[in-house]
Parts: sequence; structure tokens; C-alpha cells
Amino acid sequence: MKKKAGFNISRGFIAGLNFVFALALLLSLVASRIPPTITTFFAVFGLLYPVLLLANIFFVLFWTFLKNKMLLVSLLIISAGYNNLSHNVRFTFRRETANQQDAVHLITYNVERFGLSVSEEKFKKTRNEVFLFLKGEDPGIVCLQEYHGKGKTLYEPLQEMKTGLGATSYYYESYFNPRYQQLTGLVIFSKYEAVNKGKLKFEGSRTFGIFTDLLIHNDTVRVFNIHLASIQLIPADIDFVVNPGQDKEEMGLHAMKIYTKLSEAFQLRELQMAFLKDEIKSSPYPVILAGDFNDTPSSFVYRSLTGQIEDCFAEDGRGFGRTYAGQLPLLRIDFIMKSPEFNTLDYRRYNIRLSDHYPVSALLSPLKPE
Repeated sequence: MKKKAGFNISRGFIAGLNFVFALALLLSLVASRIPPTITTFFAVFGLLYPVLLLANIFFVLFWTFLKNKMLLVSLLIISAGYNNLSHNVRFTFRRETANQQDAVHLITYNVERFGLSVSEEKFKKTRNEVFLFLKGEDPGIVCLQEYHGKGKTLYEPLQEMKTGLGATSYYYESYFNPRYQQLTGLVIFSKYEAVNKGKLKFEGSRTFGIFTDLLIHNDTVRVFNIHLASIQLIPADIDFVVNPGQDKEEMGLHAMKIYTKLSEAFQLRELQMAFLKDEIKSSPYPVILAGDFNDTPSSFVYRSLTGQIEDCFAEDGRGFGRTYAGQLPLLRIDFIMKSPEFNTLDYRRYNIRLSDHYPVSALLSPLKPE
């Protein structure tokens, strides 16, 4: 009897945990529908969607094994969020792609200032390794975020990389005005002829995007390189999330500090997204958009944008498609999107660790295939 009573208590505890994680998953499904400027409460749960999903799948399997109807709690919520699930997880298989000769090959990569925060030696080594990686892949278009240059001749390395990659043009903009002989910003390298360019910025926001109009197979395409507002988490914040301390008062203060950073970033990204949507809507040409959104497929930003353009991962992605290489798990925050005129022939994430992000590429069908 004691053994059975102990089993019932344990099962009751697990059922309680199941309800907590199921509720959290339900809240994460709301995140994409509530603007952060109204409340950022749901947005935080949206950030955790992949982890919450896996936890609820575990509960479904657990109760299935016990042949218990509790499995319906998580199963119904997972099913209710099918659209959200399909944007976060894909099970497509690698396939051979035909007619690749005229396809547009684009790579996007947040290079984290080439590791400058670690050391000067790390900066030089990483910059060279990133260059060799890009040269080996030989894409037609490269979008880099957090590109960093330094020295009296700030723009010489950009020109050298352009030449080394075989590009015919590049367009660079700093996040802020260059100072102290250093710059950090966004750059687009292209093997296609550039006929126009511009940047995205408004009062209260740094430059968060650039675009260039490229002549691709006799058609003009507008390519955006985007880097939306960062949460600005420092290593101590990430350590706290992964391994929270024991002092309750200290935990509360640190948690509130992190929530404030999250809230500010969520709200600024919403404003940046609205600005970007207007730019896409007013574009006279089909669009390819790439970059670091600092937000996930469960976010309000993502849902708003996918009403206008399509996510290449949704057409040819695999698994969760994690692009953040740091300690926080399963985050896909780097994207390649495109107008419906393009088809995604191939999408991939490269498993190389030269930054706190993984590079991502897409092979897109020509705008007007022969």
C-alpha cells in the first residue's frame, strides 16, 4: 500500500508539472498575436517555445506509456498551435535540385565582430576563417551583421574582402557613426550589379537595416540585410538563465533586470518591424530579406513579416534549424525570406563555430527561369 501511495504522489507531482508546462506552452502560442508595445509578458514565453514544446512532447509520451488520459492536456495544446509548430520545426528531406545554374545563392551571417571582444589575435584569425568559409562556398550574395573594421584605413578590409570574394559591389553602413578608428555594422557583398542602395533608420533606433537593388538575370531584386534590436544580454545574464543562483532576493533582482532588457528589445523590434514592413510594401521590386532578427518564429515580429514574404526554412528546413550558437538552446533567430516569385531550392545551416551565430544559406530559383 505504501508503494502504491508513493507512486500516486509522484504521479500527482508529474501531473502538476504537466499543467504548468502546458500552460506555459499555451501562453507561448499567444506571443505572435499580441504586440509587445501592449505587453511583453507573452513574448517571453514565445522565446521559450522550442523548450516548452519538447517538455510537452515528453509528457505526452509519458502518459501514453501509462495509458493515462492526461496525455490529452499537452496533446491538445500542441495541436492547437500547429501553425506555430510548422514554423519552428520542419521534417523535409535533402533533395537534389534541378536547374541550379541561374539560381541565386545567398549566405547571411552574424560574425560577432570577428571575436574582437576576446582578443586582437582572435579577431584576425576569425576574420580570415570567415573569409575562407565564404570564399569556399562562393555565394552570389553575402549579408553580414556585426562586421567590424579598425585602423586608419577603415574601408580597405571591405574592399579586400570584396575583391577576394569575387564581388562586383559592396554596400556598408555602420550601426552608429564610426569613431576611434573603428566601425561595426552591416554589409552586403554581391556578384550582381548594384543600381541603388539605402538604409533603414529612424529616431531612437540605430541603423538596423540596409538594402541594395541588384540586377539579377535582367531583373531587378531588392536585397535587405537586417539586424533588429539585440536584447543586450551580458555573459552574467546568460549564466544566470542557465544556472540561476540560490539567493532568492538576488535571483529576483537579476530576473527583473533581464526581463527589463527583454521588454525594451521586444518593443523596439516591433517598431523596427513596422518600419521594415513599409519598406517591403513600397519596394518596386521582388524582395530577398536576410539577417539577424534577434527573435524567433513564435514572435510577433516574425508573424507580421510572414504576412508579406515567405520564410525559406518553411520550404526546405530541417529540425529546429537552430542558428544561435550560444548557451541558450534551440533558438532560430537568423532568417532568409523572399517574395513568392522565388522558390527555395535549398536551405541549410552550416555547423561552424566562428561566432555566436551559425551561418545560413538559401538557393533561390531565378525570378524568371527559362
